[in-house]
Amino acid sequence: MPDTPRLHVVGQQQRPCDDCRLRPNCFPDHLQGEFAHHAANVIRPRAPVPRGTYLFRQGSPVTSFFFLRSGSAKSVLTEGDGRESIMSFLFPTDLIGTASMDQTVYHDSVVTLERSSFCELRVNDLADLFRSDPPIQRAFLAKVTSRILNERHARVRLEHSSADERMADFLVELSDRLLELGRDPYELQLTMSRYDIANYIGLAPETVSRVLRRFSDKQLISVRHKQLTIHQPARLRKVATTSADASAD
Repeated sequence: MPDTPRLHVVGQQQRPCDDCRLRPNCFPDHLQGEFAHHAANVIRPRAPVPRGTYLFRQGSPVTSFFFLRSGSAKSVLTEGDGRESIMSFLFPTDLIGTASMDQTVYHDSVVTLERSSFCELRVNDLADLFRSDPPIQRAFLAKVTSRILNERHARVRLEHSSADERMADFLVELSDRLLELGRDPYELQLTMSRYDIANYIGLAPETVSRVLRRFSDKQLISVRHKQLTIHQPARLRKVATTSADASAD
């Protein structure tokens, strides 16, 4: 990685789930009462940690899963030859570590991209929660399945799209995530570096910069430092889903 992330020991905060504004995004509405009742005893909110904090490292024992409560992070897979591949970017309400649910060690590393906070769910507590309340198990597994499908979509994108399509699809993906969280979907804060974006969508960093400039020249977007504004979302979405040039109407 461009800089060396730090390990950070965090303490526990006392904040029950029923006080969390993100709770409706974690589980379906019909589980809110049941989930809040059980989760107060097993979900452990954690104090915020700085950018560059490893939540866990690839190959370390699986002890907990996490909900991202604020900030952002990235999942990084290190290949046998030392190459690193960014598998996903993580945002509030995302489940973290669940790709290793049936493993004894984490299959990837997760590191924060900015000051972030998490809620921890220990493996043993999750097993107890599943036994006590099967509907919660089904809802939890549905979120895991959604994450797997999103990552599969990202891999397919690398094989079947141009540079413009990949970048447009990435921006649409971020925009849709913000909309799900009730935020402005056209004002994107790019907490990840151009290097990270390039790694994730399978392009060279200089290609990422060129595509962003091209989109800006065509007034699809504007970029100021890490703030990206989408001006023509319909056209950008069209670029993401077809091989049409960014200038098409």
